[in-house]
Amino acid sequence: MPPFDLVVLDLDGTILNAYKRARISQVVHDAIEAVQRAGVPVTIGTGRTLDYIRHSLPGDLQLTHPVITTQGAVIGDPITGNVLVEISLPLDQARAIAAFVDEHRYPTAFYFNDAEGRTQIYQNARGDTPDEEELLHHLLGAPAALVESFHPLLAAPHAHPPIKVVAFNHNLPGDIDLLPEYQRRFAPPLTITRTHEWLVETTAAGVDKGSGLRRLCELLGIDVRRVLAIGDSDNDIPMLQAAGFGIAMGNAGDHVKAVADWIAPTLDEEGAAVALQQWILDPLER
Repeated sequence: MPPFDLVVLDLDGTILNAYKRARISQVVHDAIEAVQRAGVPVTIGTGRTLDYIRHSLPGDLQLTHPVITTQGAVIGDPITGNVLVEISLPLDQARAIAAFVDEHRYPTAFYFNDAEGRTQIYQNARGDTPDEEELLHHLLGAPAALVESFHPLLAAPHAHPPIKVVAFNHNLPGDIDLLPEYQRRFAPPLTITRTHEWLVETTAAGVDKGSGLRRLCELLGIDVRRVLAIGDSDNDIPMLQAAGFGIAMGNAGDHVKAVADWIAPTLDEEGAAVALQQWILDPLER
């Protein structure tokens, strides 16, 4: 009997480079493939969108199970794009964030799903240099439409609310950190977390990777205690805590490692492959 019924992997900082577009290493790719061949399904738990998983994920993982995306706000089929769960921000709270951002001009992106589940991204700033523009493109996703302000996107009485808001928290005037600022203004009820050294993300109340994992397990009829999850960042903490066995990458912060059941080697050391070998493949071979 396999030691787990499901593996959930974070992307950036766990199996992908968090600062530039790069393919999943062949060692990690092969380990994921071996786990799937052994009968243990592998899926993704990420802040990135369902569109990204379907069309831009660098490396064919042959995913067959629904994926947790947009910090748990969207669960969908990675093959068909069918959205199984979608939880948007309440419109009044999205408008409050828009008013704050429009006043201060902090670089921000709003993410909306259309009727077919495709994600539309609107951002209010481009990078000041080609390198910064490339970084924004990598972190925020593309294609993105440039807008002067976000208020018009939400002004209609029955406007479609966003599924998440991402603040680019890097090189801001006065070295302000938007995480405590957003938490002071909007949490509770909204969920606000640091998802990358330079990103602060906002989702609806109670929406995070942990809640997404629990919803996915309900959909699949899997006991969450039979799930192995691997991650590296603050936004992975709820997922590691929800899973039966949580693994933090060696490049994770100490507060992430503190909630983990085991610490893997770093991304550069292909820690996800090491973890899958030790906790799934080796036990199956005994």
